[in-house]
Amino acid sequence: MHGSLLEEFGVEGEWNVAVRHRIRWAECDLYGHVNHAAYLVMFEDLRVEHWRSLGQVLRADQPGPVVAKLEARYVRATGFEDDVLLTLRVPSLRNTSFVHEYAMWKDGLCFECKALLVCVQNGLSTPIPEAARKLMIERDGAKAG
Repeated sequence: MHGSLLEEFGVEGEWNVAVRHRIRWAECDLYGHVNHAAYLVMFEDLRVEHWRSLGQVLRADQPGPVVAKLEARYVRATGFEDDVLLTLRVPSLRNTSFVHEYAMWKDGLCFECKALLVCVQNGLSTPIPEAARKLMIERDGAKAG
């Protein structure tokens, strides 16, 4: 990630993925603040792109990530037309599951979320595809556990 982009948004720590985003009206509540559920939709887009960056597809007949657990912390409000930076990293993985950490930044941290993702196929948990596992460890720095 480019250092000046990190500085511009006040990002702390190491992140594998960063995407600039402008808050849309559809993501806001009556008061013009980002609706609590909209954060999760924004990070769904990052989750999909990350899975694709691992050489994987999202189809019912192929292994893919399903959210099993979410922990969210809303730190500071953001609102309509704010420019923010959305980040993602992969701190750990196991045989059939992995963790994503997400954050939203604007003059520092605004929101953070941790998601436990389980790889499923045909409705059942299945091992993470080997090519995806390898990239998460070697490229993204995930620790096997």
